Amino acid sequence: MPSPASRPRRRSRANDSAALAARCAAKLIELRGATGETQRMLARRLGMTESMVSRLESGEHVPSLRTLCRLADAFGRKLDIVFHAHAHTHADGTRHSHPHGHADPAHRHRHARKRSA
Repeated sequence: MPSPASRPRRRSRANDSAALAARCAAKLIELRGATGETQRMLARRLGMTESMVSRLESGEHVPSLRTLCRLADAFGRKLDIVFHAHAHTHADGTRHSHPHGHADPAHRHRHARKRSA
């Protein structure tokens, strides 16, 4: 039996490439919608093809770091890469943090959803 260190780590859904592509797609649609641009207009402004903008917005393509930087610049935004820790308080008042995706079946809590600015 392989040691725990040699076993491949299972990625959480939050860090799954399809989930990340979907979150990027939703943000891109929101940003483009706020400017009133069409996909074609945005593609021209970014110097990419309209089909690439379409693939990004459909979540069909995981954007590279370079593409994410280009998108952030195009919308006057700052790109932040954050490795979130999850912190919460238990009923007994103890508070701790841990990475998302832990697999303790007895550990249940609700996540508060943050609203985007």
